[in-house]
Amino acid sequence: MTLETDIEAVREHAADTQALYREVCALMFFRYGETPTANRLYQLVRKGSMSAPAKALRDFWVEVREKTRVDVGRPDLPPDVAKAAGELAANLWRLSNDAATAALDVFRQDAQAEIAAARQQAQEMETQRNDASLKAEQAAAGAAALGQQIGGLEARLVELQTANDMLSGQLAASKNELAAGATALADARRDFAEELAKLRRAHEQNEQRLAAAEKRALLEIESERAVASRVRKELQTANDRIAALETEHRSERDALRDGLATAKAELSASTARCAVLGAQLSEKDALLAERIASTDQLRQRLETMSRRLETARSEPASARPVRRSRAKAEAPNRAPVDFSGGSFVKRAATPKR
Repeated sequence: MTLETDIEAVREHAADTQALYREVCALMFFRYGETPTANRLYQLVRKGSMSAPAKALRDFWVEVREKTRVDVGRPDLPPDVAKAAGELAANLWRLSNDAATAALDVFRQDAQAEIAAARQQAQEMETQRNDASLKAEQAAAGAAALGQQIGGLEARLVELQTANDMLSGQLAASKNELAAGATALADARRDFAEELAKLRRAHEQNEQRLAAAEKRALLEIESERAVASRVRKELQTANDRIAALETEHRSERDALRDGLATAKAELSASTARCAVLGAQLSEKDALLAERIASTDQLRQRLETMSRRLETARSEPASARPVRRSRAKAEAPNRAPVDFSGGSFVKRAATPKR
């Protein structure tokens, strides 16, 4: 049994939390030889708050001290002697308890080591048993596979024997065919030798024709080289002529470009002079327009005065003295105007240039 199992058993019949913690303290200290602590108790029980295991632990140690205290109840002994005797008995009990606990620990360790060794041995035996079972299964499977292979090999042997018989017949037929083929090969070799002789003669004739054709080709190549040399010289001459023409064309183009630049400069100067003349002409046109306007005004005044004179001439004689007197009265205030008696001609406006 383990500590957790004992705690579960105690938990079933211990309803009070403090009693449960005290029982767990007793189990840990007396049965399993562990010193109980508050954290360890709370980890094992997981009940109540953190103060519950601390209080239960204090009560447990108080109870242990009370139980381990030895009281020598003899009235004839002095108190100091009784106390010393009690402490001696308590020390003896504590020492014996420690020795028993140490022996129990040694026994527990030995038992645990033996249990671990037994478990290890059991695991090894289980592993060996599993390996043996696996090997047995593999051997059975191998035997079955070998049986199948043997059956297959026997069937294959029968097939090979049948095929051997067939191949023997085919070999005999092949030997006969080989003999016929050898005869045909001898005939073919003889025919091939004759054809080879014919081909050699044809090859010699072809070589002769090829040599003659090569000579003709060399002659044609030489003539083509001469023609190419002549054409190359003519091409060089043409290139020289083209270069000279390009030089002349370039000089003419430069001269034309210079003339064009000069013409552009003259055109710019002429344009500037035309602009100045246009400005002067505009001023003269404005002055002429002013003079024409003043002339028109004078002409209108003259026409008005002419109409007045005509009116004055056409009036009766009785009215003339009055007008003359009025004219004489107005004469000192106006300047005299002389007319040539000719008709007035309106000048046409000079068009702007």
